[in-house]
Amino acid sequence: MITIMLKPAFFTAIEAVCPPNATTVTSLAVREVLFRQDDPSLGLCVVLEGQIDLIRSTAAGRSVKIHTASAGATFAEAALFVPTCHCDAVAAVPTWIGAIRKSSVLAALARHPELSTALMHHLAGSLMQARRLLELRATAPLTEAVLARLTELADADGWLGQNVRLRSLAADAGVTAPALYRALAKLEARGLIDRPTRGRVRLL
Repeated sequence: MITIMLKPAFFTAIEAVCPPNATTVTSLAVREVLFRQDDPSLGLCVVLEGQIDLIRSTAAGRSVKIHTASAGATFAEAALFVPTCHCDAVAAVPTWIGAIRKSSVLAALARHPELSTALMHHLAGSLMQARRLLELRATAPLTEAVLARLTELADADGWLGQNVRLRSLAADAGVTAPALYRALAKLEARGLIDRPTRGRVRLL
């Protein structure tokens, strides 16, 4: 059962002007594949619940994780404008995916210029976020990168939102979960953060 049904506003707006049968919902088990690199595009996809890893195979045969999409996020939007998908989409946890058929999305964008503008705003925001994460991953030492990300995500009282998983912070910083926990322990020892309960972090 889907307990969280998160969709960005632009996705909902596009869905509203598409035929009712244009949207499909797919459930995935852990490590189940939604699509493979070079498969035809499904359309505009959103994570309703769970998490999707986007993995690209290189010419040398290596697999490289290029992005992680969590609940409420769209992903692989570029596939709307090219014939095939540029990566694999694999469920990291039990996941539900909503997808609006590609032909329906493109027809909706052609009929409704304001939806094209909304999509462009979304893609521009995604590009800015990607550039910020590259900057974050280039920050050393790791404690400074983690502190910077916590500062960006904390609320006015210094608390990291309960909806922000620590594993997502590790993904943002491009490190493993154990490396993140070691960095958090160092920040706590320096008196810069407090971790009163499991999974809760507050800037001091």
